[in-house]
Amino acid sequence: MNKDTSVIVMGAGLFGSSVAKKLFELGIEVMVVDHNYDIIEELANNVTTAVQCDLFDEKAVDELGIANFDVAIIGIGSNLESSIIATLAAKDRNVNRIIAKATTHTQARILEKLGADQVIFPEIDMGERLARSISGKNFLEYIHFSDEYTIMEIEALDDWIGKSLVDMDFYNKYHMNVVAFRRDKTTTLSNLAQYKIQSGDYLILIGKYSDAEQLEVLD
Repeated sequence: MNKDTSVIVMGAGLFGSSVAKKLFELGIEVMVVDHNYDIIEELANNVTTAVQCDLFDEKAVDELGIANFDVAIIGIGSNLESSIIATLAAKDRNVNRIIAKATTHTQARILEKLGADQVIFPEIDMGERLARSISGKNFLEYIHFSDEYTIMEIEALDDWIGKSLVDMDFYNKYHMNVVAFRRDKTTTLSNLAQYKIQSGDYLILIGKYSDAEQLEVLD
């Protein structure tokens, strides 16, 4: 996202307001919309524009000029109906990129079908990271970027040491694609198939959430 990008954030709870304020700090034009006047008043000096609006009032929504924004962030997670209305408002006005917050996978599927380009799970992601940190699991990151797919970073398992992806027939065995290796401070993005894995190496993988969970069982 470059500084010429304009963003509208609909829903100014903890997630929405945090994103909006950080975007503003980074020099991005950002409008925040929420039905709560007190929240809007509090955010007014920390974003480009803060507007009180009832998203169920179609005339008021039209006046927001949503079509003029490059990105719409739907920060409403707890109220499914409001989340749907906000996503449709952005989709109907042809916003180039719609990013929606979800609290459940069911909600995520609904928002994706309505036109969200990306659905994120802040509470789920943070909860899983904390659990892995406490349990001592090798996974450094486990990030959902859709209801079906995830990116993860995992320390090489003992059985992988001294072998290449070809040696292990990695994809056919684990159904996850390796997109990079990290050793110390060096990240390798090319010739991955022949890369000999050493102790302490990290693999960055992308694949289905269900296959990532199967890898976790092996840890």
